[in-house]
Amino acid sequence: MVRLQSDSTLLERKLADHSATITNLNLELTKIKDLNADLNKQIEVLGLEKKVNARLSDSVTQLKETMLLMNMRLDSIHRYSRIIDFVEAFYNSLELSDEENLRQYEFGDVKFDLDNFNSLISKNARYSMGRVKNLSDEKLHNKYFIMLENIDEIRFSLDKILVKTRVMYSGERMGLFYNEEQLTIRDNKGVLKMTDWVDLDLYKMAPTLEFNVENFTREDFYKWLDGTSK
Repeated sequence: MVRLQSDSTLLERKLADHSATITNLNLELTKIKDLNADLNKQIEVLGLEKKVNARLSDSVTQLKETMLLMNMRLDSIHRYSRIIDFVEAFYNSLELSDEENLRQYEFGDVKFDLDNFNSLISKNARYSMGRVKNLSDEKLHNKYFIMLENIDEIRFSLDKILVKTRVMYSGERMGLFYNEEQLTIRDNKGVLKMTDWVDLDLYKMAPTLEFNVENFTREDFYKWLDGTSK
């Protein structure tokens, strides 16, 4: 009887020990589950951060590409704007300003200065000297008028720039004449110079109150403007 009680007590102790062990194991298991949950959350956050960083990296790459394209476009705009400014200055150098034209009409004492024109052309530039003389001569320039209508094309090559323009000419007791022309420009270390100025086509003639162009030919126009026929 005493031995049975002893065995029963020992069994209870073992059961109590096992119960304590199981409790401890359950506590450890709970901790491990909590830790796993935390780890899963951290993994999820890291995954989101990775996605965000990837998107950010893509955005930065796209931004760099956009900036590169913008810089290239700005360079192109600057390149073309230099040519446009030069061509406008070239044609303006052969015509008085509105104020100067008015003074010339009223008083006739305006001296035409070709310094601007000469500064824009190369030493051996090819152009119609007769045309420039008619447009700038003190006794003749009020009888001739030139105005740049449009720049149709700017084409760059290795050693020159070709510019197609549309120009309107008129004059005293004359009609309106629209001429297609081409300027050849060279860039020497950032300095632009016109080397060739040629006519491509007289594409339109329009009458005025003072002049009927019905019997006026292409050859008549160039003879009047240049003093020669083409």
